[in-house]
Amino acid sequence: MKINMEENVTIYRPRKSIIGGGLVILVIVFFGLTLPLLIAGLPVPTQKLLGLGMFWLMGIALTILPLGFKLEVGDSYVKTYFFGIRIRKLNASDVQAVEYGNIFRLGGLGMGKGIKIWEKTSKGSKYFSIGESAYGEEAIAHAKRVMGGQIKG
Repeated sequence: MKINMEENVTIYRPRKSIIGGGLVILVIVFFGLTLPLLIAGLPVPTQKLLGLGMFWLMGIALTILPLGFKLEVGDSYVKTYFFGIRIRKLNASDVQAVEYGNIFRLGGLGMGKGIKIWEKTSKGSKYFSIGESAYGEEAIAHAKRVMGGQIKG
């Protein structure tokens, strides 16, 4: 979802479809683990109850937490927030390179496409990525234009 705050600042919120993973876990935990225990009506051992509670917490966290992120794109910066707390601010003047492609490859798994940004720091460079699966193609294209506009070469 896109919100224009000021003339040159656009805020992107995560798409609602990003909560799908958490909902799948909640459905599996309810129908696969919780419902059979409720139907049986037998006393549940503390160890099983703790394990079940951890699965519920994980499912709820994976459902709610992604909705707390926000991406703000201005004329010469990109900021990310988590429940109103700024996580990162990237100025276009500090960017060494911007690349569009697959992000976070681990084995055969990946987080999909997005932009990879390398920022100049006093200690070398830092890597940062923004995923298309979370904010959508329009947000990533906008952030890439802002971050890539200052790169020479």
